Amino acid sequence: MYSNNKHSSYYGDEIVHTFPEYPFDYQYLINRLKSYRNPRNKIGLMIKKGQIIRIKKGIYILSSNYGGEIDKFTIANLIYGPSYVSFETALSYWGLIPERVNLIISTTTKRNKKLKTPLGTFLYHYLNNSRYIYGVTRVVVKNNSAFLIAKREKALCDVIATSHIYSIKDIESYLIENMRIDLDLVQDLDRNLLKILSENYSNVSVRLFCKWYSKYFKLSEENYS
Repeated sequence: MYSNNKHSSYYGDEIVHTFPEYPFDYQYLINRLKSYRNPRNKIGLMIKKGQIIRIKKGIYILSSNYGGEIDKFTIANLIYGPSYVSFETALSYWGLIPERVNLIISTTTKRNKKLKTPLGTFLYHYLNNSRYIYGVTRVVVKNNSAFLIAKREKALCDVIATSHIYSIKDIESYLIENMRIDLDLVQDLDRNLLKILSENYSNVSVRLFCKWYSKYFKLSEENYS
């Protein structure tokens, strides 16, 4: 059993208990371990013992067994960015699809990327700046850390933009059969945001989705022409 006192003196492995709960970089570790004869060897030993986790080159986090707060959405933003959590991962987070998504899928203004880490696989899909900036919200978690995630409307549009749907009659079946969305859960989407997304995505499938939404929920279709 170890003490949670962050100011306890360092004996043996006690220094690990003074590391922050949130991710930290290689330089932080080197500075904290500078009293050791070989800080790099010490880092390797701490990884081997399961005290810290190397998420990717230069980025680490304290193991949950030692008090680390491992929030995968925060980590997804951190290890490749700018990015926000989206697609099925965001839809699952907002409760729009029944399945739990193991992959953390995000959108980025950088090139497509797949990162396999000890914490799981992180996928990133490219989206240009004109589409990227709308419909993203910031969620605060423990210790004032936070992550960016697509709002419901944005996550739906990100998925549908890659669906290659070119007929409005196929939208409903895609939502129900492919995505297994309960349509009652999307009847209160932000209409103004849908209009903005429809205009800025310049994507046939997204535009058809917005028109379908207007028709299905008996709204004015003029916003999505």
